[in-house]
Amino acid sequence: MILMLVKEDAVLARELAPIFNSWGIDLVHYRQPLKALDNLAETNPTIVLYDWVDFPRHWKIMIKYIREEFPKDEKIFLLFGTAQPPLEEANKALYLGVNGLFYHDGDAQKLAIKIREVFLRYGSLNIPENSPSGTPPSAFPFVFRHPRRKHLVTGSLLILEENLATLKPDFGHETADLAAGEDLLQGSLRLKKAIVSLDATVLQNNGQLRLEIRPSNLEDANLFRKMLGFKTLEVNS
Repeated sequence: MILMLVKEDAVLARELAPIFNSWGIDLVHYRQPLKALDNLAETNPTIVLYDWVDFPRHWKIMIKYIREEFPKDEKIFLLFGTAQPPLEEANKALYLGVNGLFYHDGDAQKLAIKIREVFLRYGSLNIPENSPSGTPPSAFPFVFRHPRRKHLVTGSLLILEENLATLKPDFGHETADLAAGEDLLQGSLRLKKAIVSLDATVLQNNGQLRLEIRPSNLEDANLFRKMLGFKTLEVNS
């Protein structure tokens, strides 16, 4: 199995290579994004790890190319960077089919563990784990900003009703401090090829979050209901 790393400098590649080698994964590092794209078929990576800060435009070209040929459980595409991306960029990543988006604080071991968690969820790595589990195919990708720390939190809505949802976060420690009554504003939900803006209130947090959800505006409310087969709303005149 091959992991393709696209990043300008080689420091992270040297740090990650022995970790992934111990898991039976070879790391191939490209400093030039166009060369990485040209060699994509030849390299045939299962995993693409792309620094969006180094190359803020090129990652979109590669993910579009990959998703034209491969679904998310066959080619895993991950974005990372030393800064939190704007919500608009996170929405683009969600829409284009990125599997995960990570903040990298310089700790290679921590980054590798996050990557492993994604692969265990998609069932793509044969790494020993007590209870690996896959994300159900009916799950809906969801991203929002933590109400206090303001970093992006990603996850999947496993149960989606008209006004309620159950969120499984990609990384449980990122939502462990969210309490009942807290508001999650301007989250983004992917429904097929559409992105719907949702606000939510935490009802319960037991590792998964039980949420009361509401579309952020009337246009999104009608799109949400149309995509899920609920009755649309009308503006009172």
